[in-house]
Amino acid sequence: MSAGTGVSRRGLLSGLGAAGAAGLAAGGLLGAGAARTLDVWDPARDLTLSLGGPEDGRPPALLTPTPAHVHVVAVDLAAEEPEEVSELAREVLSVWGEHAFDLHERGLSALGAEAPAQGLHPASLGVTLGLGAGLLDRAGLGDRRPAPLEDLPAFAADRLDPDQCGGDLMLHVGAEDPLVVSAAVDHLLGLVRDRATVRWSLPGFQRAAATARDPSATPRNLMGQVDGTVNPDPAEARFGPQVLASHTDPATAWMDGGTYVVVRRVRMFLDAWSDLAPTDRERVIGRRLSDGAPLGGEREDDLPDLAARDGDGNPVIPADAHIRLASPERTLGARMLRRGFNYDLGWRGGRRDAGLLFTAWQADPRAGFTAVQRELDEGGDALNAFVSHEGSAVFAVPPAHDPHPAATLW
Repeated sequence: MSAGTGVSRRGLLSGLGAAGAAGLAAGGLLGAGAARTLDVWDPARDLTLSLGGPEDGRPPALLTPTPAHVHVVAVDLAAEEPEEVSELAREVLSVWGEHAFDLHERGLSALGAEAPAQGLHPASLGVTLGLGAGLLDRAGLGDRRPAPLEDLPAFAADRLDPDQCGGDLMLHVGAEDPLVVSAAVDHLLGLVRDRATVRWSLPGFQRAAATARDPSATPRNLMGQVDGTVNPDPAEARFGPQVLASHTDPATAWMDGGTYVVVRRVRMFLDAWSDLAPTDRERVIGRRLSDGAPLGGEREDDLPDLAARDGDGNPVIPADAHIRLASPERTLGARMLRRGFNYDLGWRGGRRDAGLLFTAWQADPRAGFTAVQRELDEGGDALNAFVSHEGSAVFAVPPAHDPHPAATLW
């Protein structure tokens, strides 16, 4: 990345293209009233600007390497009537899209000389926007809501706080520097404070590449376990069918090539976890603490041998181990691109408020996240004794597209 305000296409608005992607959805679904009566939503007709993204349309949150810092924010629009919801959604996404484009063109200097990020490089800043599961219904456009964009069912580990769930729009900002993330979030939210209110937000982090002996190694979570093994590889042919949505029906074709993200706030009971002996922690997860290899395996990327038995005839990977229950063999091949980030908010009510900001990107949450979580429930996942899911949301992230020379939306 060059010094000054220069921003690489991949580093910033390969990501901020997702702001245009969300605008893409809004352009057809939440734009002019005429769109309501159209049998087919034509992005080329309804959208005059789509901010730049990767050639295959992937939003920045799916790019590698994963940023060290993220902040996920859900906002609710300050409207109740369908027409007002539509109008505000169009306005908010338009404003965010325009300013995202400005960030791409001018870098962090677009935030102004008084911004806390002055003097900092963009640090691979990327912004991804999503549409909430209930937004289209609130806007009177339920017929344009894809079936995968449904509310998640209840799960055994759920201890959900309604104030930490849902939301009309998602703002997902990532960068290598937390101050860059904070400044971008503050700037984008400040632009729409009269039209949208924050429903919930959660900052997350991973270890920075600069501090890692091996930056390519899978990061660890606050439990000390490697987190993110066996993710779909974008270079693999199966990545598309597993992560990118396919919609051929004209009413939902706006999401063809996009992705759905499930966001979960998973609180960890770290005191209870630390009281376990290391071997017991390994049995709960089904992987070695030292290198992340499945029990009985040699390397992190070894396939877990679910049939292996020890000398007493017991499963080497326990029957209720997390990786056994979540394995594709138990979930009809369910896979997701998992992006897990730690969060640590100190102490709340005398207890540690820390855990995992879990994001799962997939072609269809019903066949991905929901299928896995149901199997974890039915199998009595041993990890459930040490975590609770306190926040939950599902968002649709339409595909990003290359820039259009026009300077306005719709």
